[in-house]
Amino acid sequence: MSSEKPTLQLTSMDHVIEYEWKAEKLVKKLKFHQERCNGCGLCIKVCPVEAIMLGPIKEVASGEMEAPLIIIDETKCIACPICSAICPLNALTLEFQEKPEYIKVIGSIEIDQEKCIPCLLCEKICPRNAIKADVKISKKEDLVKYKSDEVWARGEISIDEEKCIYCGLCELLCDAIKIVWTDPKPPQFRAGLGILIDEKKCDYCKICEEICPVEAIRVKCEASAPREILEPKIEGKIDINEEECIYCKLCEEECPVKALNVERALEGEIKLINLDKCDPSGCKNCVNICPANSIYVPKRGKGIEISEKSCIYCGACQEACPENVIHITVKEIKVKDGDNLWSKSIIEHLNKVIEGYSPPPPKVYMRNIRPPPRVIKIPPPIPVPPKPREFEVARKIIDELIANLKSKRMRALIELGKIDKLKETLI
Repeated sequence: MSSEKPTLQLTSMDHVIEYEWKAEKLVKKLKFHQERCNGCGLCIKVCPVEAIMLGPIKEVASGEMEAPLIIIDETKCIACPICSAICPLNALTLEFQEKPEYIKVIGSIEIDQEKCIPCLLCEKICPRNAIKADVKISKKEDLVKYKSDEVWARGEISIDEEKCIYCGLCELLCDAIKIVWTDPKPPQFRAGLGILIDEKKCDYCKICEEICPVEAIRVKCEASAPREILEPKIEGKIDINEEECIYCKLCEEECPVKALNVERALEGEIKLINLDKCDPSGCKNCVNICPANSIYVPKRGKGIEISEKSCIYCGACQEACPENVIHITVKEIKVKDGDNLWSKSIIEHLNKVIEGYSPPPPKVYMRNIRPPPRVIKIPPPIPVPPKPREFEVARKIIDELIANLKSKRMRALIELGKIDKLKETLI
């Protein structure tokens, strides 16, 4: 078996940093798409080797500088799929020679084709330009057939702009109607500023009233030249680019016929504290960094507000806020599982973004172990040899000597130094 370490190559091109690990039998490529990243920091929370750190997000959000919003330490990175699995904007992608089916935290979006009109609304309000609406409707001139060269009509037309959702069907139908389009802003996310009607072009055919999904148009035809009005037919389809979709649910919330069903990748909670410190007139960090266009300045009150119609709970606004006003907590993640050996371990790392999550304790398998019986052999006692006769004689002499030495007379002779007298006494 080869013990050669994989080689690492780092390249950067067109705002994409590519980290390539090449070993004898495996090549892995981690790509960081800088323009997609919003600095939410979710990848930092789940990285098992702490190879990712947050870049200068506050300075980038304020426009003071341009820099990557995360920094990857390629000397630590092991090119595992965990960061790419949690990234809500697909800013991190991992490629293999043979691409396995790894799990991913990802939402879902479904279209009920029977309910869908279709119209332009979802395309206009999508904050990521992930939806394209291909809508086909006959022009009014092809539906209104006058029976002679005489073409005229008299009547009234009005549009209730409070009801209008700016689906765009009336503008596609008739050149007499023009919508003033704009970028949708929270909290209403209205795609238009208003609707203009050129009554010189309008012949009060009422087709626009028929196709309006929210009954915002009222037409009254008082008289007209003889004519035949054909029934309008709306065709087309809605295409969704799930590489760009962030599953914010805004299209579902605003769809007039409830044809869309969206599940977010993350569910969470928003808390705004110390709004006295928030100065949206001088700081727009959170507004600039939000990928879902969810943050706005209310007409009344202090600070900012966050619309939960489109918030994806990624936490980028929290990281960008210089006053710690915004607190985002993730309560739930939606995981699309893959078929591989590491799914369980990857899920445990991904769950780290959930507030209060702690990994389950390792399983301990209990079993009774019966050791084999131990046989202890006791050696036979060592025989004690009999005492020789001389031992008893010596013992008797020693006992007598000790007794004499303990006597007062002997001690006095020793102290006086009368050795000769001492010898006579002992003998």
